[in-house]
Parts: sequence; C-alpha cells; structure tokens
Amino acid sequence: MINVDRALRSSIRTGKVALGSNRTVETGLDGQAKLIIFAVDCPADVRMKLENIDVPVYGYQGMGKDLGSACGKPFSVAALAIIEPGDSEIMALQREIRGVEA
Repeated sequence: MINVDRALRSSIRTGKVALGSNRTVETGLDGQAKLIIFAVDCPADVRMKLENIDVPVYGYQGMGKDLGSACGKPFSVAALAIIEPGDSEIMALQREIRGVEA
C-alpha cells in the first residue's frame, strides 16, 4: 500500500493536479483526468458525477480539510483530479481500486 498523502504532495509538486469539485468534474469529463480522488465529506451530488465519469475514482479516507492538508493547502479540498502524476506513485492507487473491484 502506498502512502497516499506523500504521493499526493509529490504529484502536486512534480505533476499536474486540478483541485476542487468543479475543476475535477471538468477535467474528468474532458478526458484530462487519469485518477479522481474525493474526500469522505465530498457532497453527494458531486460524488455521483465523479463516479459516473469513466476514470478510476479513489475515496480518500479523510475529510476535505484532511485532503487539503495532504495536498499542502490551507483549505478544504472535496475532490481533485490527477492530470499528470509527475514523479509520484499516486497512480498505484488504480491497482488498489481494481483490486477491490475485482
């Protein structure tokens, strides 16, 4: 299992990430997102939109403030999209997601 918080910080530092519900939905729908991550307290309507996008979706085991903190931001983040993982191992979460679904 990977350290999600460390992988997120690395991805934000070395890759390309869209933060926030609206940007996450946009990048998912236009095909840019490779992975979507949402917090436990992500609004249900947003979560439903995210889960209907044909991109792997990972449920972060923390609140938006925790996800924001993991991203190195001083604000709450309900959802984010990984566009380019950079030097991060964040894409390994896809294997964890598939392992759960299989």
